[in-house]
Amino acid sequence: MVWFKAEYEFGSLFSYRMPDFSSQYALSLPLPGPSTIKLATVATAIESTGNLKYGKEIFELIKNAEIKIGMPKRIGISNVLIKRLKKKKDKKELETTFGIRGYVHFLEPIEIYVNAKEYARDIGNLLRRIRRFGTSDSLVCCKSPISEEEPPENCIEAVDHFPEKAERNMLVVPVKDLNQDEKVRFEHVNPYDEAPSKDVFVRKFYFIPILNSREGKNWTVYEVAP
Repeated sequence: MVWFKAEYEFGSLFSYRMPDFSSQYALSLPLPGPSTIKLATVATAIESTGNLKYGKEIFELIKNAEIKIGMPKRIGISNVLIKRLKKKKDKKELETTFGIRGYVHFLEPIEIYVNAKEYARDIGNLLRRIRRFGTSDSLVCCKSPISEEEPPENCIEAVDHFPEKAERNMLVVPVKDLNQDEKVRFEHVNPYDEAPSKDVFVRKFYFIPILNSREGKNWTVYEVAP
């Protein structure tokens, strides 16, 4: 097994709606979830080569990959009131509504570690080419060459249970990962193929150790514990 380290800097504020939250009250995840990182790698494989078959192969390689994240020292989150267009029920017209949207800012780049058991060089090359994670407002740039190294102990990963050592304050964040069931196929996540299966994603959690936090009326800044 080979671990790849990729360092990413977001080009601007970004937003990831928390799983199962309404689009009207879209509080943001402070980090991209494991499924977002994996599917960004698959999308990059297809977009950079124009080869759908290659994308399917990468999906099979990365769907069960282990993902770990090296945290930035500070995370800022602001919740803003936005005007949005919403499709009227049973009609083609759009109507104007208002909603809350969360946006995130990092003090510094984040480190993403991905394991790869096969075709490791392909995965490393694709990580270097990623330009966005999920939504169009989460543009990223890979800051340094991809390196092969083990993730440090203070990295976080998505888990389905509370960690045994919870001595510090923890920010609990629900995220989604791809189901490791062998029946999960590329077609289940391809928006141009068929409707996604309910069994494609599983819920997990990030437990982010927080040293301190400051907050105002519509913003919070978290200082991440080393």
